[in-house]
Amino acid sequence: MRWLNFKPRKNPKTGRSKTERRRPMPRWARQTIKVGSVVAIFGCALGGPAWLWQSGWVAGAINSAFDYSARQLATAGFKVEHVTLQGRENESTSRISRVIDIKRGTPILSVDLDDVRERLEALPWVRVASIQRKFPDTVKIQIVERRPMALWQRNKELVLIDDEGTVITSKNLGRFNDLLILVGKDAPAHGASLLSFLSLEPDLRKRVNAAVRIGNRRWNIRMDNGIDVRLPENNAIDAWHRLARLEREHQLLKQGLLSIDLRIPDQLIVRTRDARPGTERKVSHHKGENT
Repeated sequence: MRWLNFKPRKNPKTGRSKTERRRPMPRWARQTIKVGSVVAIFGCALGGPAWLWQSGWVAGAINSAFDYSARQLATAGFKVEHVTLQGRENESTSRISRVIDIKRGTPILSVDLDDVRERLEALPWVRVASIQRKFPDTVKIQIVERRPMALWQRNKELVLIDDEGTVITSKNLGRFNDLLILVGKDAPAHGASLLSFLSLEPDLRKRVNAAVRIGNRRWNIRMDNGIDVRLPENNAIDAWHRLARLEREHQLLKQGLLSIDLRIPDQLIVRTRDARPGTERKVSHHKGENT
């Protein structure tokens, strides 16, 4: 009897026989592979778009597509042919044109409205600006200019300010000579409230030339005949009404006075032009008494 020895053939790639069993993978290794796969998938899903966005590729692609669409629409008539402006009174038209920099034929969708608005509002006279597209070919601009309130004496120079205390300009002030002159570091911030209560007595207000802010807390009013009216820190409105009543009843501003001090309630301290310093006169001015 002849014995035949049978040896299983080996796989030339793996070196293992077909009947040889593969050693099972440990459980910890299988869990590690699963967790790593999940992390890799989430990393690609989240990190990929973030990288594309941070690199600027997405924004660049969007802008390119938008510009292409704007140019195509321009060939169909959606391009700037007219720019209208409303609300201008003092700001230079030539300066506005330079600032907006919108050329005829520009695709109307390519006009950056926010950028144009910001440039307009940087002009000294412009407080608020709004920009709109009127399809197919018009850009509408509307501005609200600053309202001149007073002239502020700053560093021995006069500048024009608005009712918010913002400096407008220091040039060509001749046409604003009728405005009140304010003096003092914080005078612009309090100018609107001052003018508000001065206007409560219109006849007296017409005679006011300037107002000086004293110690960041109260006002001295310079009248058109050179008289200084010293208002109190508190209840300045009441003092202004008292002065108006005294002027109506006694023509106080025609008495050759140098100053009128209203800082003490129910008292009037006056100084005449020919009086020596320190010789001010106190006068009670209860209603009905001689002043």
